Amino acid sequence: MWMLVQVSRGSKFFDPESRVENQVLICDTSDLVIAGRSLGPTAYRFEARKGTENFSMAEFPALEPGASLVDKFGELAQRLDAVGAPPRR
Repeated sequence: MWMLVQVSRGSKFFDPESRVENQVLICDTSDLVIAGRSLGPTAYRFEARKGTENFSMAEFPALEPGASLVDKFGELAQRLDAVGAPPRR
């Protein structure tokens, strides 16, 4: 099962430049975590992380500064049927 949660300052997944409001998707059956990661002021990536391995799931290379990706991350959570995800429309 996947769960959509928000991390707080001090978590290794906390990103002060987060474009997904520091939300992460965690899997309760493995140590797989999906999180957003800043790649500079105009680029962002959704990454799946397991241990020390990182896998890119989606890249957003030409974002306006401060643009939000909360809706895109919510769509990903919906596709995974994550608990805490926004309802499907």
